[in-house]
Amino acid sequence: MTNLHIVNYSIPTQKKVSLEELKQHLYTLPDRPNTIPYITSYYKERWGFCLTHNEYKDLIDGEYSVHIDTTLAPGHLTYGERVLPGKSDKEIFFSTYVCHPSMENNELSGPVLTTTLIKWLMTLPELNYSYRFVFIPETIGSITYLSSNFENLKRNVLTGFNVNCVGDEGGFSYLPSRAGNGLADKAIKHTLKQIHPGYSRYTFLDRGSDERQYCAPGIDLPVASLMKSKFGE
Repeated sequence: MTNLHIVNYSIPTQKKVSLEELKQHLYTLPDRPNTIPYITSYYKERWGFCLTHNEYKDLIDGEYSVHIDTTLAPGHLTYGERVLPGKSDKEIFFSTYVCHPSMENNELSGPVLTTTLIKWLMTLPELNYSYRFVFIPETIGSITYLSSNFENLKRNVLTGFNVNCVGDEGGFSYLPSRAGNGLADKAIKHTLKQIHPGYSRYTFLDRGSDERQYCAPGIDLPVASLMKSKFGE
């Protein structure tokens, strides 16, 4: 068993169901029959299970007992933050998310790479710019962080990177900021032109991670995403 087997944020459930009803709550990847999908339901009350498609095909007709021992109650949101001061108050901003670390590429790779970058920067004798790193749950974490820190970010962030999906063996992918002309956009395009000219380039219409929140109208932070294989691909 892995934590992928249950739809993340499933409501507490204890009942007996037929196979026909159970299948309405099962999720598989038919094109990857030995893979367990990652499914969440943060914004809709439901329950479900994830399994490989081969396991799904082996289910036999009959009555099934469903027992999901969960609790949905008011809680708290925790995030991590590290700021490395430089000679300038202007900041290079990095954001990565920590909400499903059992997924190696999306998203254990982001915190690992970000932590490695922090450790490397700390070995330098001095920094021209300041560097801000945040470790948050995806989507709701960036919204929460922005709600508390927006004025400071708007005043000081020179450019930023959303760090996710950086650990697989695919080629490089680039998803621009909404304006597409920030310093991060220019640095990514220049670097990839030198080291991987065949990189996949997307538009902001292909957004799907925290670049959505950082680049939202009225927020307008110049945050771009540099990835290996893009999320969802």
